[in-house]
Amino acid sequence: MERPVRQAYLHMIAKQVGPVLRGHGFRRSHGTFRRISDAGHAAIIEFQGSTGSWGDTSLFYVNLGVATVSWLDWFQERLGGNRRDRPTASVAQWWTRLTAAPGHSDGFDRWAIRSVEEAEACGSVIGQELSDRVVPTFDALLAHYLRLDEILVDGRLDELPAAFDARPPGPLNGIDHFHRLDHPYKAWMLSRRPAAIE
Repeated sequence: MERPVRQAYLHMIAKQVGPVLRGHGFRRSHGTFRRISDAGHAAIIEFQGSTGSWGDTSLFYVNLGVATVSWLDWFQERLGGNRRDRPTASVAQWWTRLTAAPGHSDGFDRWAIRSVEEAEACGSVIGQELSDRVVPTFDALLAHYLRLDEILVDGRLDELPAAFDARPPGPLNGIDHFHRLDHPYKAWMLSRRPAAIE
């Protein structure tokens, strides 16, 4: 039998966070919400339970990521699997975890629900954070990475350094996986360019 706090955590994801993210175009698969555009660009939000959970406490992370379809194709070509249709935050161009809000943290960067009653308040905070900060950040970062892809497709390599520096500032700290000229993704993208017509 599921622990009551664990059930409250799962209910929070399904009944509070789910509707908020559906309103932003995300679809749920278990604990992962994905918004994949018609072109295949992805925004990912994952609820990851922590093994530190116990008894009356559910601990979890909220993982975030964005990636262009070209990045997902490159990752899939290198590592296999279904990276394009079912991307995870860990393979994204940009990745971070949503910092737990005061009052909902275990003190070690994990979100914490310590009672059934606390789950609803936690869900409200997460839903607000996702709407106010995460989704706009996703949109700005995807536009940035699409610009980088366009530069690569056009072969305008002299524009890359300035484009890297133009990464949009945002309220979320994250790991930017494509931010240097010697990244293997650059060579892969250039190898896919049509041969110049003479």
